[in-house]
Amino acid sequence: MKSGKVWLIGLSVVLLLICFSFGTAHSQDLSGWVGKWFKLTVSLKGYKTPPEVNYVPETNSNKVAVYLNVTAWDTTTPADPFLSCSGYHEEDGNVVVDNLELHYLGGLDFDFLCRCVVVGSEEHDQFIARITGKESEGILKSAKFKTVGGFYWERSSDPISNPRSSKAGGITITGSLIVDSKLPPWVP
Repeated sequence: MKSGKVWLIGLSVVLLLICFSFGTAHSQDLSGWVGKWFKLTVSLKGYKTPPEVNYVPETNSNKVAVYLNVTAWDTTTPADPFLSCSGYHEEDGNVVVDNLELHYLGGLDFDFLCRCVVVGSEEHDQFIARITGKESEGILKSAKFKTVGGFYWERSSDPISNPRSSKAGGITITGSLIVDSKLPPWVP
């Protein structure tokens, strides 16, 4: 009888330890990235189809510099934490601000994979990125941002009168951490 209780207590302790280890396995803390800036080069390469009836797809490419500010580490949904970010770029002389969520997939605090999905009224972007950082004495000193893969697609917002106008292709994003003093004057 006593050996049965010992086994039961031992089994209970092992079960609690297993549950605790699984419960804490996803408890990354990426709050060290909050307030950091990246200068990114976003390259789009693919095809576009203008609205003319007999027009075949033609190559389309674009490159833009984006300044990405990490604004928060959101863990309100523990199963899907993300870095909340604001991206700034210039388009036709105007500053464009995009809000992005870099959803944590796995890794360490200073070397991890994330995913991002941006859905607009016409444009859709998705990518997976690896972010690696180097620290010294607990302070993030440098970092790299590089996509593992990604794509975009865009279709006319008026598919009835303009059914053929679209764009689609791959996204490549590379960049590194920069200090605030290196930001252009148009970035707020």
